[in-house]
Amino acid sequence: MRKIEKIKKRYLEQVFGIEQLSNSTPWSYSSFLDCMRKDYKFYVCVEDEKVLGFFIASFSLLEGHLLNISVAPNMKRKGIGNDLLDKVEKISNQFGIKEIFLEVRESNNEAISFYKNYGFLEIGLRKNYYKLYDGREDALIFSKKLKNNSLSLKQIFYILGNILRFRIR
Repeated sequence: MRKIEKIKKRYLEQVFGIEQLSNSTPWSYSSFLDCMRKDYKFYVCVEDEKVLGFFIASFSLLEGHLLNISVAPNMKRKGIGNDLLDKVEKISNQFGIKEIFLEVRESNNEAISFYKNYGFLEIGLRKNYYKLYDGREDALIFSKKLKNNSLSLKQIFYILGNILRFRIR
């Protein structure tokens, strides 16, 4: 049975392998390690100890940013991407996040269609955002507003903690 859980060190090699297969200019292994150590939401979809996909998100006050999401190429079109985005939204709602943002390569038509089908709207463009081996590529910015209208005590403390952390730095 597949499940989505927080990243564990034993899954990192598989995550890195998926990244290598899925991204023309993949993140470095050390970037993934940093995301495990810091205040990121880093989750994997696993089945029988095999990583099928992953996501990394960050939250700041009322905004979420989906930094990286990928499904193993041989596991696409099996609902794993939707399951991962469902988990992003569930965690976002727990923290009172009102809107999720992401960037996608302008040439990645499959991902663009996937995000649109999931309810994301294109809201902008970041020029020369992605590195290529022979130049740069623009990123489309997508956003999805979430429908959480109230804040729990946990969410209020999370927001206050972020405000205090920003002022102290």
